Amino acid sequence: MSTENEAGPLGLHAEYLPNIRQVSVQISAPAGSHPEIALSESRRAVSASLTLPEPVGCVSETIKLPARVTEGSRRLLSGTGANAARNGHGTGQDAGLGREFSYRMQVDNDAELRQRSAVDELMDSFVPWSAGDMAPSTKLRCRQCERIVIDMPTATTTSPSNENSTMQSLGLVWKDLPSGNWAEMMDFWHCHKPDPHEDDADSAHKHSTEDENSKVKGYGASNQVLATPGTVLVDVATFLVSEIDCKDLKKVTKERSDGSLLPPDEEVLCDGCDALVGVQDTIAKGWRLFKTSLDAELPSTEEPEGVHWESHPTELVVAAQLLELIERESARRFIIHCGKKDGLLLWVFNPDMRYSNSSSEHSTASQRAMKIFFQTKDHVEALLHPEPGKTSSLSLEELRLPVNTYDSLLAALEASNRMLPQSARTFQGHWKVGILHRFERLKYT
Repeated sequence: MSTENEAGPLGLHAEYLPNIRQVSVQISAPAGSHPEIALSESRRAVSASLTLPEPVGCVSETIKLPARVTEGSRRLLSGTGANAARNGHGTGQDAGLGREFSYRMQVDNDAELRQRSAVDELMDSFVPWSAGDMAPSTKLRCRQCERIVIDMPTATTTSPSNENSTMQSLGLVWKDLPSGNWAEMMDFWHCHKPDPHEDDADSAHKHSTEDENSKVKGYGASNQVLATPGTVLVDVATFLVSEIDCKDLKKVTKERSDGSLLPPDEEVLCDGCDALVGVQDTIAKGWRLFKTSLDAELPSTEEPEGVHWESHPTELVVAAQLLELIERESARRFIIHCGKKDGLLLWVFNPDMRYSNSSSEHSTASQRAMKIFFQTKDHVEALLHPEPGKTSSLSLEELRLPVNTYDSLLAALEASNRMLPQSARTFQGHWKVGILHRFERLKYT
């Protein structure tokens, strides 16, 4: 495999390293070459140029840095590349069939403060399509065949004279489901709260009032989340809906072929193209529709119709699931699979990073992402449930994905690995390095 970047003979990659207050820049070039490397006047971008034999000629690449660097970084870059090569310095490091130049530049103090402020402000905005993004008129459609599967419910109204009947759109109610810790905390509270004494009338009355409040407000131990007609409950990766509110969807029983004693899967397919759209949730008495399989019609001030259809890349949804598990379980290593024997061992090395890259498939502007180390495994069950006598990793968390979502995730990780400089594609020899983009909510001022 060639070490040249996907964008051409020159490849630029930059990452912001907040712990050491530096920006790391790596430049890939053909073997034996000495590109001219320069920092922009604003100290927010780095460019590299190189003259190659015809018919290629002069090539150049520029990327925006994830953070502004200090003025001293200009002297660092001027001491390398073509000018330095004439003096016997800055020859770079050979990497496979190419050459790489690597730099660490100090971040400007003011830029660092703004960067930290922006990160703190956006810490809770990693979930795409929350209830606040939706409107009562929002529709959902199958991403594959664009058939509407969730529409506004309607009701028939009749005039007092019973002569005329009209259909009235009621609109959907969208509600965010609580954190995954919610049920566990409520169980803990109900199990450990003090019992009132029988001879204490005030305490008994207070206990009775608390029980009534817990039933009304929904946090009682006997309460559980249930699908309700006309209401869409929004999770990190799914929409919990009532079967009544769905159209052109069908439930299919899928028998397990792996010898498992678990009950068969109840899958929800699009009636038009048979694409997997969701699964049945028997506990919640509804259907969970996957965000990765749907488009949403959202309000828009830019489109003539006042609405636009929106979808999110699979990696954004999976990244949100991983971040939610990191917050809830404090885990960084995961087994990800789709119900088959093989899967991924994934290590979230950095859950929040800024990077830029000159690859043709990525933006040269700074992007928010997660740095991932990953390995493909043939038998994930042995890692999750090792045989007696074998050591097990208590820090491993399991994440099961639909088949299409798993395949898209693996493809995204492999593609991001290929965009990295050759020397940055592996870690400790057996981990592949990849990047998963995070959802970032736009701020309007």
